[in-house]
Amino acid sequence: MPRRASVVGAGILGLSTARALAADGFSVTVHEQHAVGTPLGGSPGPSRLYRTSYGEADYVRLGRMAIEEWKRLDDPRLLVPTGLLEVGAGQTTLNAEALAACGEPFDWLDPAQATRRFPEARLREPALYTPDAGAVRADLALERLRRGLDVREGERIGDPRELEADVVCVCAGGWLSRFFDLPLRVQLEQVAYVAAADDLRPSCIDHGGGIVPGVYYALTTPGVGYKVAEDDGQPAPFDPDRPDRPVDAAGLDRLRSWLAATFPGLNGPLIRSESCLYTMTPDRDFILDTIDGIVVLGGDSGHAFKFGPLLGRLAADLAQDRPLPPQCARFRIERFARG
Repeated sequence: MPRRASVVGAGILGLSTARALAADGFSVTVHEQHAVGTPLGGSPGPSRLYRTSYGEADYVRLGRMAIEEWKRLDDPRLLVPTGLLEVGAGQTTLNAEALAACGEPFDWLDPAQATRRFPEARLREPALYTPDAGAVRADLALERLRRGLDVREGERIGDPRELEADVVCVCAGGWLSRFFDLPLRVQLEQVAYVAAADDLRPSCIDHGGGIVPGVYYALTTPGVGYKVAEDDGQPAPFDPDRPDRPVDAAGLDRLRSWLAATFPGLNGPLIRSESCLYTMTPDRDFILDTIDGIVVLGGDSGHAFKFGPLLGRLAADLAQDRPLPPQCARFRIERFARG
């Protein structure tokens, strides 16, 4: 008889964990209080950014491993490779150093070269370009990961310690603190879309220091347009049990200002807007550890979707006492006790 596993949460992390456990021979049940892809969670919407470029070698290496895990899903629709342009505030230099240390490809483009790659953009400083980046088709990814799993929607778990299974993994997103004493802050973030010339324009990250204050990112979204968002733009705590996800008018105004300054060729009306959850840790590193014998995976901090299949595989390995890559040491819960 196969071993049984229960996974709490059917967002990107929960479905990825469930899929990895099923691949290891477990009989898996996924408990989801809402529905797969719910707009109330942290995984809805048609697209997310993927990349190798980070300012720390740990994340560069994990980014490369994550791309390989996406490819193992064997669905060519999921990744839309467009490359990534980055500017702003010295962060690009840190990212280039980390990429070089890991042997990852990158290039520096002057503003004219960047404009040739992205005619609608007006970048006013040299841009860091990485080819191994683009968009994950997020809604299709959830469908692919869910395939063949026993997902029980509308099933809210009171205490995961009471689940009868050989392995229990909690991937509850913004509700993780309902089960465990963890220093998490749930907040709401604003996303919008503008009409684009085609689906092959590069992704873009503005790390700040430019004309419009804040950190912004943008990426193609096939069938919708070009997605723009401010990162960590609304840090006020938000109750995930609220039944609504209100659109922030001030946030939309900031996005319009950034679009006008950075992408004058795309500066048309916003064709769609939405809000989604960030579940922030104090250091923006994820959580991957065990509590009372339960595997805990979360703390997306606004950048976990791209790592989803990899984090799910690592959670399944942790549940079976397999060694994790050294980069995962930074995700241990003990770091919070150290302050």
